[in-house]
Amino acid sequence: MADGSEKKLRWKKSEKARRIRRRELWKKEDVEIKEIEARCRDLDCSVPPSKFSDLPLSQRTLQGLQGAGYQIPTDIQRAGIPLSLKGCDVLGAAKTGSGKTLAFLIPVIEALWRQRWTSVDGLGALIISPTRELAYQTFEVLCKIGCKHDLSAGLIIGGKDLKHEQERIRKTNIVVCTPGRLLQHMDETPDFTCNSLQVLVLDEADRILDLGFAATLNAIIENLPEDRQTMLYSATQTRSVQDLARLSLQDPEYVAVHENSRTSTPKGLTQSYVVCELPEKLDFLFSFIRNHIKSKILVFVSSCKQVKFIYESFRRLRPGIPLMALYGKQKQLKRVAIYNDFCKKTEAVLFATDIAARGLDIPAVHWVIQLDCPEDGNTYIHRAGRTARYHKNGQSLLVLLPSEESEMIKALEAKKIPINKIRVNPKKLGSIQKKLEAFCAQDQEIKQWAQKSIVSYARSVFLQSNKKIFDVNKLPLDEYAQSLGLPNPPRIRFLKKAEKRYGKINHTSPSDSTKTNASQLFENNSDDETGDEKSGDERDLGNTSEEEEKETDNDEQDDLLVLKKRHVNFDPDPLANQEKTEENELKTKKQKTKIAAAKKLLNKNVKLNTKILFDEEGEPLKTEGVPLARDPEPSNQELEPVPLAEINKLQVGGISVEESRDLMREADLIDRGVERERIKSKHKEQRRKMKKRRREEQGLPGVSLAAGSENEDDVDNSDEEQQPTRSKKKKRLAKNDRISEVAVDLGPQSSLADDEELAMQLLTGF
Repeated sequence: MADGSEKKLRWKKSEKARRIRRRELWKKEDVEIKEIEARCRDLDCSVPPSKFSDLPLSQRTLQGLQGAGYQIPTDIQRAGIPLSLKGCDVLGAAKTGSGKTLAFLIPVIEALWRQRWTSVDGLGALIISPTRELAYQTFEVLCKIGCKHDLSAGLIIGGKDLKHEQERIRKTNIVVCTPGRLLQHMDETPDFTCNSLQVLVLDEADRILDLGFAATLNAIIENLPEDRQTMLYSATQTRSVQDLARLSLQDPEYVAVHENSRTSTPKGLTQSYVVCELPEKLDFLFSFIRNHIKSKILVFVSSCKQVKFIYESFRRLRPGIPLMALYGKQKQLKRVAIYNDFCKKTEAVLFATDIAARGLDIPAVHWVIQLDCPEDGNTYIHRAGRTARYHKNGQSLLVLLPSEESEMIKALEAKKIPINKIRVNPKKLGSIQKKLEAFCAQDQEIKQWAQKSIVSYARSVFLQSNKKIFDVNKLPLDEYAQSLGLPNPPRIRFLKKAEKRYGKINHTSPSDSTKTNASQLFENNSDDETGDEKSGDERDLGNTSEEEEKETDNDEQDDLLVLKKRHVNFDPDPLANQEKTEENELKTKKQKTKIAAAKKLLNKNVKLNTKILFDEEGEPLKTEGVPLARDPEPSNQELEPVPLAEINKLQVGGISVEESRDLMREADLIDRGVERERIKSKHKEQRRKMKKRRREEQGLPGVSLAAGSENEDDVDNSDEEQQPTRSKKKKRLAKNDRISEVAVDLGPQSSLADDEELAMQLLTGF
């Protein structure tokens, strides 16, 4: 008892000491908070700081920055962080790889720390990213620099367990999320509110504010308070008054540190482009990879299906370098694992869609290849920005078709992007068409992916808004299909349906109606090929099964001009609509009767009562039976009632039942007899071969012995046929007689010693 009381006393003393230290720490922090708030009010934003310690930041934040290795701020951080610390709304624009993530994470942490935010206060800051990979990367940086704070942070993205997130999101202070998953929690998670939100951050703001996330973002903003601080950061910032009005910005400060620079891309980035025909693209890509197996390469294409086909086919070609694929329809854990693996490797090739085009900080990327033409100049900037990050060097290569060259170069020049044209060395350019043909012939899955990749590529070109650059009518799709190893090009149905619905589109001089139709197509079809960020986040609403994904793939192939379901507008009564559609389908479908099937056979001139038998060698033996009697021509006389005894004599459906039964019995007897004879002959042949093999093993000489064996078989067979009930004793006596006959026939031709030796061999053999 004494020991227990002493432990309680010691625990009370230690708890009292902890409380005293905590109070002293809070008092010191109160003094620090007041000092920092005063410094923030008097902060001169015109003088950029040279170090993070020059900024009015807390000691905890400075310790976290020092532990993560951040000491000197970049240009966007010098310009954006002071304005954010003062509480201003900021629109930040800077080149790729310039440190925009840190520019908004530091003000978020400081704003909540100054208000002593705890888990009881709920959600204080919201950071929205267009892709899951970018949200994951932002969350990792937040954990590094905020490790000394008592704030809680959470990563809310699709592909994870919703219930697990619901249990923790209510007590989370900082949430890093994607738009679709956040809206799902707003709709389905009880007690999750954003009424106390202090800071809203849109990373890659121009992508989130475009048409792909319009409905989702509008629904999210309706649930947020207007009295908040808002920060927008991107490499290609938007200045649209309509977009800014949606976010309720109050006197925003526009920060563009590289606006007056000569180029929109980093200085260490070497940019070039090649002109290549569409059927030669994969040959060029494989030859390039074979000549750069010691490099880290990132390849961008338009659609998920193209990524899948190129990855699976190149993997079988074995170029001598690790290959990876990253696209929107992969499971979340697999996407994160592939991203982390590619970041760690020094020599690898990653095939990706635009899901990897924005914000991702992948270290030491040597080459960025844009195999398919980007949507516009902004998309090119984000793709090429995956290399040459933070004062490092890198190279970007753009592959253009002859029909895309002139207009795309003009668009890049308008964005201040310096790019040089280079030519391909034909000596180092190989062809893989024959190997792809072999793959498609051997593997049906590869063939299907090749067909899907062609359709999805044509769809992505068709959906582009700039018809001066992208013209689907100029694409040599037949030659492109042959280059992928397909004997015949796949059917592209959506082009024909588009022509029927909207008429043939003239890309050279489009009218106003044509532009509106194209815009409707572009808005209503959220295709994962044109923007994987969009498709990836729309799936954040729920986990779809593999069967549903297959169904959506088939629907996309069959019909492009179908409005997909959006997660904002829900069907009030889906079960009733489903029942109506099922009833309509049952009404339209006609059940196929037996009479119709019989008529179909008669129309094909099929001979009735015929069957084909096959012999042991596989050759057909056609036998025909007696043709069945048919009904006479129907008369107009009324039918009399038929007694039950005469039912068997009736003809049903043009066939006499009684005659058919007799014919079937006769055919059955014939078949049994034929089968019995076949089995007998087979057994006889087996016995003959067995005896011949046994005598050969014993080594009996002489040709007459072999002849005698054949005669012996004949005698055996004839005896067995004539007298099947002969006893074993009689068979043994007959066999001895035959042996003596053979010995007598051979006697005069041999000596006595030879006769004795032959007799011994015969006796031992039998």
